[in-house]
Amino acid sequence: MRAALIILVGLTVSGCTSTGGFLAPDDAPQSAYGSFLAGRYAGASRDLDASSEYYAEALEQAPGSALITGRAFLASLMAGDFDRADDTARAAAQGEDGARLARLYLLAADLAGGTVEPLQGEPADPFGAMVASVIEDWKTVRGSRARALEAAETPGGGPFALSGHLAVHRALLFESARDYERAEQAYRAASGSIDLHDFTTVLYGEFLERRGRRADAIALYQGRLAQTGEREDPEVAAALDRVRNGRRAPRFPRAEEAAARAIFAPSALLTSQAPVDYTALYLRLVQRLDPDFARNTMALGAMLEGLDLLDAAVEAYESLDRGAFAADAAVQAAWLEYRQGRTGAALDRARDLAAATRGEGPRLLLADMLRASDRCEEAAEIYRAVHAEREAAGREVDWHVPYFAGLCLQRTEGWAAAEPWLVAALDAAPDEPRVLNHLGYNWIVIGERVEEGFDLVARAAELAPENGAILDSLGWGHFKQGRIEDAVLWLERAIERSPEDPTINWHLGDAYAASGRTLEARFQWNRALELDPDPREQALLERRLEFGLSAGPADLE
Repeated sequence: MRAALIILVGLTVSGCTSTGGFLAPDDAPQSAYGSFLAGRYAGASRDLDASSEYYAEALEQAPGSALITGRAFLASLMAGDFDRADDTARAAAQGEDGARLARLYLLAADLAGGTVEPLQGEPADPFGAMVASVIEDWKTVRGSRARALEAAETPGGGPFALSGHLAVHRALLFESARDYERAEQAYRAASGSIDLHDFTTVLYGEFLERRGRRADAIALYQGRLAQTGEREDPEVAAALDRVRNGRRAPRFPRAEEAAARAIFAPSALLTSQAPVDYTALYLRLVQRLDPDFARNTMALGAMLEGLDLLDAAVEAYESLDRGAFAADAAVQAAWLEYRQGRTGAALDRARDLAAATRGEGPRLLLADMLRASDRCEEAAEIYRAVHAEREAAGREVDWHVPYFAGLCLQRTEGWAAAEPWLVAALDAAPDEPRVLNHLGYNWIVIGERVEEGFDLVARAAELAPENGAILDSLGWGHFKQGRIEDAVLWLERAIERSPEDPTINWHLGDAYAASGRTLEARFQWNRALELDPDPREQALLERRLEFGLSAGPADLE
């Protein structure tokens, strides 16, 4: 998917020479060529803002280049630089690179009140044609009930018209036309036909609020929150709070806002059929229609994060500084800052969030950062406090909390302190492979509940058959119970999936040694030493190589 992004936006650095179809030095002024290459390099380095800037500089030097124009448009759109995208979209729409998206962008910018004019003609691909049809509908129906009704009754969109993807579009059109009975039918159809239930719940609930049906809206929101349990959608929760407190119903969306919501549903679901970068570009298109559409911005941030465009993702999250998604967005932004290596700043941000809100999400974020920074004493204190608060409030146990508490306590206080927490995590999530594996493996290694531990790791292997660490636990369980041939079989499978894991290499070496395959055992032990094992494993491996398996120790607790 990352490769698809690089191909689409033209950000690769390979082949950046004067041949191979790229802009040659002789085709434009040297400064244009240098800016072009700088734009490609910046994009390949995941710096979207710099890439957009360099392509714009190249275009100033070579304004007639169709290649630079297309790349400049796509780079500015992916970066969310809509001023530059407005400037380059019309020329890009007449070229090859990004032409289809540029045509759609011109339609969106025009509906949103931009200064650009759309071009005649529709995109050739069915999905683009559907998006164009939605935007054209909302441009046509603006202020006209009759046109809204006609558009709702005869939706465009080609093969998408009857697929359920346009149910949101039709619902909004019917409501715009004040055909409230068919609008409600369409809102219900949207809830049942697309897998964005929180989104469609909010749309339907807002319709009910506008119709004065507050009790029905409350029942709808409560029903959705009951389905999602602890991981409730913040916008659904905020809507329920709004209705309960008698606040005003949200107004009906403006034309560009309605188009954004109609396009969001199929665009957000596009990832199952297209690369993530393609979806991100469409979500940017939605953002051009309605920059205040918070659910779209959250989805866009997640898409950019998945593409490893972390600075752009942080920027998206930080733009959500108010509203229902503000807390979740702040947590995501802090975590991405931590992932980028800005540990101190990220911890400061997480501490500020936790202190300001006392919310569970920010506190668990801080605990996760502390745990990942080997500050397990502080992390364990937070995990235990959150778990105690949940129990006192009678709330469902989130298995992550006792699981991570157990991991931290094992490091700081030993297995006796950790075991009850891991058992509690297993009680809360009996089919979670990570919990099954960690608890089962430790029972095997300690040697007190080997058969029970083996049953747990066997179940984990059933649930996650491609996880090398879990297959290692299963193989080690066989080894500890004297089934050497089975141990070799499972450990070989484990090392195929995780060849760089020193523990698995050590375990396979032991299994080979126990089966008389001394040469292969020494190879695996040496290989494990090359993979930077922890100090205790290193000492064990060195002893194995000097004295053999029988000299011990048998295991490490």
